[in-house]
Amino acid sequence: MLYALLAPLAGVFFTFCFAPWPLGALTVVPLTVLFALWQHPTRQHPLRDAWLFALAHLGSGLYWVYISLYHFGGAPLPFAILANVLLVLYLALYPLLAAWLMRRLSAPGSWRRSLLIPLLWTGGELVRAYLFTGFPWLAAGYSALHTPLDGLAPIGGVFLVSFALTLVASLLARAVVLRQGKPLAIAVALYAAASATSLIAHTTPSGAPFSVALIQGNIEQSTKFDPALMERHLQDYIALALAREEAVIILPETAFTFMEEQMTRDLAQLDAYFKERGQTLVSGIPAGDLKKQLFYNAIITLGDGSGRYYKHHLLPFGEYVPLRSWLSIFEKYVEIPYSNFERGEAKQPPLMTGKYRAGASICYEAAFGRDMRQALPEADYLINISNDAWFKDSIAADQHLQMNQMRSRELGREMARATNDGITVLLDARGRIKARIPRFVREVLVGEIQPYQGITPYARLGNALIFALLALYAAALVAMRRRLA
Repeated sequence: MLYALLAPLAGVFFTFCFAPWPLGALTVVPLTVLFALWQHPTRQHPLRDAWLFALAHLGSGLYWVYISLYHFGGAPLPFAILANVLLVLYLALYPLLAAWLMRRLSAPGSWRRSLLIPLLWTGGELVRAYLFTGFPWLAAGYSALHTPLDGLAPIGGVFLVSFALTLVASLLARAVVLRQGKPLAIAVALYAAASATSLIAHTTPSGAPFSVALIQGNIEQSTKFDPALMERHLQDYIALALAREEAVIILPETAFTFMEEQMTRDLAQLDAYFKERGQTLVSGIPAGDLKKQLFYNAIITLGDGSGRYYKHHLLPFGEYVPLRSWLSIFEKYVEIPYSNFERGEAKQPPLMTGKYRAGASICYEAAFGRDMRQALPEADYLINISNDAWFKDSIAADQHLQMNQMRSRELGREMARATNDGITVLLDARGRIKARIPRFVREVLVGEIQPYQGITPYARLGNALIFALLALYAAALVAMRRRLA
């Protein structure tokens, strides 16, 4: 009975190793527990343990998905909960598949099993980061942010961190279960070697810092798209922006809820005002063509700036419905404003904000380093605008921030992140928080951004390095299959 409880308890513990809890330094512990169960020479229930671990971890870590569907999408509560449960069940299939392959390809207690585990785990994370446009939420590497292992992020991204973390955990599990000193020594050596990468500076400051103001409007999500209140919200944001003196002023995702073509006069006046003052206003806005029913989730620049950005990686079921002819039932139960956006180009030029270029991203795109790296090396810093009010006061906003922090770490750039109700922050080039303001308040975060130059290996190569590493690692396991039996 105790062994049956270990897996789900470890799964819940693993959730507490992610934001908002400060337990990332212990993230190797729950993984070691799971992998010890997988490697035990006699007590073998790997499929059960994988399933229970994944359900406990993903259920406790992604419980908030139903909130937007029920509270703001108009879905019946049973439908919203069912959608949440189905997502958790789908994501739990990846650890389950890893356990099944491990059982088919290796014997309990063998070195092959110990070394297969990180390959299968990381491979599963990569597959779910790409399949059906991808959902890499709660990838293991995020839990190791701000630990010695995060020095691997600028080299191979969050999935290289996942691989190192699971490799160390698997070796520690072998050492515990089989009471062997060799895997412990290897795990310590690997951890030390990975930690040394934190000493490498891949990018360097370039030029003087400049002032920024991030405006958090704290617009209640239930009223954000109310036609009777949209004009008031617009004027509130304009008033807050006009009061600022910083070089760059950034508003959140769809801070302007009217279509761009409906605001031509207002935008022209704002453009002239900020241009005269030598300031840049950056804002989220729906763009496109109302007559053609063509919509983009966009970022525009006004004043002393130029360029625009159309969101490329859209949120499934929130900004578009995949397989619309097959999944029309979703639209029957859920009504989300602007849920039929078009996709922007994968590679778009950085925004010009005064003298400096900003790599732009919107909300969910922060989950994808492979997309955000497209702005490098040209971008001097990063801008992310978001609206996590869809998920109220859940842990979704904290997890989302952690992903943004990982993007800064991977790409070696500071970030200005403006949100509707939090978490609005300034991040340094290692993903550490320089300044933040509380959630659920109308406030302006004022600070400075330091431009950076140079390019990290991850910004240059993306996930190609981790794919190549896993391929070579798999080839080595095949070549040594007799010795590892």
